[in-house]
Amino acid sequence: MMLAACASAHAGPAPADVDTIADGVYLFRSATQRSLFLVTDKGVIVTDPIDARTAPAYRRAIAAITDKPVKFVVYSHYHWDRVSGGRIFKDEGAKFVAQEQCAERFRVNPNPDVVMPDVTFADKYRISLGGKSLELFYFGPSHGECLTVFLAEPANVMQIVELVNPPRASFPDDPTVPYIKPHNLQKFFRAAEDLAARRGVRQIMASSVRTVDDGQGGRSVSPATGPASVIGDQARFWDAIYKAVGISDAQGNTGMDSFVRLETIDLEPFKDYDGYEPKALPVIMRRFVGYYDMGR
Repeated sequence: MMLAACASAHAGPAPADVDTIADGVYLFRSATQRSLFLVTDKGVIVTDPIDARTAPAYRRAIAAITDKPVKFVVYSHYHWDRVSGGRIFKDEGAKFVAQEQCAERFRVNPNPDVVMPDVTFADKYRISLGGKSLELFYFGPSHGECLTVFLAEPANVMQIVELVNPPRASFPDDPTVPYIKPHNLQKFFRAAEDLAARRGVRQIMASSVRTVDDGQGGRSVSPATGPASVIGDQARFWDAIYKAVGISDAQGNTGMDSFVRLETIDLEPFKDYDGYEPKALPVIMRRFVGYYDMGR
């Protein structure tokens, strides 16, 4: 992988609201969100326009780097706080791409600020442009119904929006875990880890912005990338929840009793996780067990 400091020959310097990840690979940063885009000699591949208020700033950030047109917009999943506002890109001729279940959700629950995809895919899809590509992988329900894993090539860096946020694994920001799909979550993480291992991925990109201790008594913006091992670290958190639920079920606990068997979770491995909060575990488990019991 080329060093992040190396910019494409055709690209200008990245503005303050953009993190340079590799040659032609960038993360646009707005409030608590980060969105991936690829700059090539033939045009730009954009992901997640965020919302109608943010998309114009996103477009200006891209224009500060390159005068090439946006050719593709890709949705990571169907939640409006990530995928609204794409009309500005559609108006310049961009094609929109999404996993097929995302498109179905947009049809069932339309939003005038969400541009319907022109292209849908089932399991995987590759967008190639100007010697670079964005590969899209669907491993089943995880964070919502249609979360898509991104792999940018040839930089060989991944992004798993919402579920995995470097530089470290973390406790869920919302302990009610409203979008988690327990029945497929372990399969999803195994598939994501396998993809990273097969392709030799060493870096994973963040999709959120946190403030972290800067080591000098102040706070700074969290790094844009972390090691691919964060995927496995995050998987271990959910594996611990699965195990606790399974032990409780095997002991014949039902109803509220099954929600509070926290002594089966060894918290020691998770003390360095971002957002570490033992008091959140009963809430997480209540939701997790409820979702699991209903077959979600």
